[in-house]
Amino acid sequence: MKEKFPFNAPEIVVTKDMCDINGHMNVAYYLKIFDECSRPLFEDMGFNDQSSFSIFALEDSLRYLKEFLLGDTVFPRFRIADLNNKLIHIVGVLINNKEELSAISETIVAHVNMDSRRTSDMPDKFYHNVKSIKENHDLTGAIDFDLRLKIKSA
Repeated sequence: MKEKFPFNAPEIVVTKDMCDINGHMNVAYYLKIFDECSRPLFEDMGFNDQSSFSIFALEDSLRYLKEFLLGDTVFPRFRIADLNNKLIHIVGVLINNKEELSAISETIVAHVNMDSRRTSDMPDKFYHNVKSIKENHDLTGAIDFDLRLKIKSA
């Protein structure tokens, strides 16, 4: 599973503060891990504080498959599943110590011109960079589960 999600984020150990009354990691921390650990991938794509464009999340899907308990290590991994000239579909997974798929995140983000705060086409150079990253991710093989979110080809 790990090899099919080539963007590797640092591992995280579940702390007591991350656990809820049921003794497992609270759902808010799943989203927090997916969000914070995917930021370097977006930076690799070219999104940063110095540009006049950014991304806005349009839709998320989270699936909880296996729980994380206090002291468990979480291994976040990501890949670009699809894109068009305005949208990017990111898939993230959380893997447990046994290398089992524990959670799946899918996010559709839009390329946004920050001057107008409207969705806009990615500049050609930027688009080709993101497409190249996606093509490298595709070389790892097909994703082994059904995706819930889709984007239309431009």
